[in-house]
Amino acid sequence: MNRLVIIGNGFDMAHGLKTSYMDFINWYWDQRVNAFVGNTTKVSEDILCKLQIKGNEDISCWNVFAFQNSFFFKDIYHKERYSGFEIIQEIRQHPKVFSVECCPFFETILQSIETKGWVDIENDYYQTLKNNIDSPRCDYNIIELNKQLAFLQGKLVEYLNTIGTSELKNDLNGEIVENFNPADFSTEGKKRALRSIGLENYELKELPNNSYKRQKLHPIHIMVLSFNYTDTARKYIAPNIIHNYIHGDLEHPENIIFGYGDELDKNYQDILDKNNNEFLRNVKSVKYLETRHYHELLEFLLSAPFQVLIMGHSCGNSDRTLLNTVFEHENCVSIKPFYHKWDDGRDNYLELVQNISRNFTNMKLFRDRVVNKEQCQTM
Repeated sequence: MNRLVIIGNGFDMAHGLKTSYMDFINWYWDQRVNAFVGNTTKVSEDILCKLQIKGNEDISCWNVFAFQNSFFFKDIYHKERYSGFEIIQEIRQHPKVFSVECCPFFETILQSIETKGWVDIENDYYQTLKNNIDSPRCDYNIIELNKQLAFLQGKLVEYLNTIGTSELKNDLNGEIVENFNPADFSTEGKKRALRSIGLENYELKELPNNSYKRQKLHPIHIMVLSFNYTDTARKYIAPNIIHNYIHGDLEHPENIIFGYGDELDKNYQDILDKNNNEFLRNVKSVKYLETRHYHELLEFLLSAPFQVLIMGHSCGNSDRTLLNTVFEHENCVSIKPFYHKWDDGRDNYLELVQNISRNFTNMKLFRDRVVNKEQCQTM
C-alpha cells in the first residue's frame, strides 16, 4: 500500500517561510517604491498599476519624492523605515497630489487583502475571467488579463528566489514515513487496504504484540506531491519517497503552472463554448500536458491502494479538478488532513474539511474517506 502526501503553501509557512500571496504583494509594493529612486518622470507604471504625481511644484518627479519625502512619512508615523505598502497607502490619502490607477484584476487582489486579510491570486484570476465572459470587449480583456497574470507569475518567481530555504521538521518527517493506522481507513476501502498490506481484519488485534505484522503497515512507496515552487519538499528524503512537483519548481521556471483548475465549476462549459483559446491559456489541465508530472501521478494512483495526507494545502477550488481525481479514485482508502491550531485554541479543521468536500461529487465517499478530527494531528 502507498501514501500520497499533498503539500501546499501552508507547509512552507510551517517552516517559517514567508510564501503567502500577501507576503508576495507586500514585496511587490516594496519593489515599486524602491524603483522611485532614479525615476525622473512623474509617472511610475507597470502592467498592474500606474502611479502619477499631479501638477505640484514641490514634487517634480518620483526621484525627488523618494529623497525628499522620507521625513514626511517619519513625521506622520514616527517610524525609521516604512514598507512599500505603507507608502502607497499614504499616497492614496492625497488624491489631489497623487493618482493611483490599478487594473481591475489587481484591484480585486487588493480588495481581497483589505477585506479578508488574505488573497488567492489564482481564484481571483478565475473569477475575473468569468466576469469577462459576457463582456462585449472580452477578447481584448482576456488578452490583457492573461498578460497581467503572466507578469504576476514572473514576479512571484522572482520573489520566491529571495526568501531562502529551510530545514526539515522532524515531527513532519515522522508523520510522512510512519506506518499506516488501520483506524484511518475508510469503511468501503478497509478490506482492500488490508489485503494489499497482507493482513486480515481479525489480525488487527494482534498488532500491538506482533512486530512482524506491524512492519507490514509500512508504506511501500510515498509520493510527495508538492503544489509549491520552493525546494522545501525536497528536504524530506527516504528510500521509498518520490518527489513530484506537479506545478513546477524554481529550478525550472519555464514549467511553472499558475492559473485555474476547476472544471467542476458550473461556468466552465461557458468558457469552453467561447471557442477562444485565450480563455484556456491558464487552464491547469492543459498545462499539465507540458510535462510528465501529471501522468506520473496517475500511474502512482493506479499502482496500489493509497492513503492521502494533506499538509498545508487549503484544498480550494483552484485545484479542484486534480484533487477530485485523487479523492474519488477507486484506490483511495483514506484522506487525512493536518490542520492548524492557533494559540487561542481555535483551529481550521472544519474549514479544511469543508474545502475538501467541494472536491467531491460523491458525498458518501467524502464522509467515509476523510479521517475524523480525533484521529488527525496539527501541523
